[in-house]
Amino acid sequence: MADYENKVHNIYFTANFNPTQMVRLFGTVTFNKAQGALQEVLMPDPEARLEGDLEDQDFDFENAPSYSDLDYKLLKFSLGVEYKLTPTVTLTADGDYADLTDNEGYIYGIESGSYFMIRTGVKLDL
Repeated sequence: MADYENKVHNIYFTANFNPTQMVRLFGTVTFNKAQGALQEVLMPDPEARLEGDLEDQDFDFENAPSYSDLDYKLLKFSLGVEYKLTPTVTLTADGDYADLTDNEGYIYGIESGSYFMIRTGVKLDL
């Protein structure tokens, strides 16, 4: 058995503002920082405990602690606006920006990156 220790910190702020009855502005800022590490995996020798030839199977967990470390930071910003055309029809537009910094490369390697997305739409309240 092996111990897995993780530390996660999350800060979240959101705001809504209605300058008029027809317009709503909103935004969110999110920061997430996470770290995790798997301790050394100590497995018994399966061939010593089981009968039969197990040469074709891999029971080696020697590198598990090195590729299972987690260390990343995520910063995300969201802004949007809604404009009410009628009591049942609203136009929407919002955008997200996120930046991920991967310091350790959890299992699949370093996956740092960022994205920017814009969405628009029409909301029907029937």
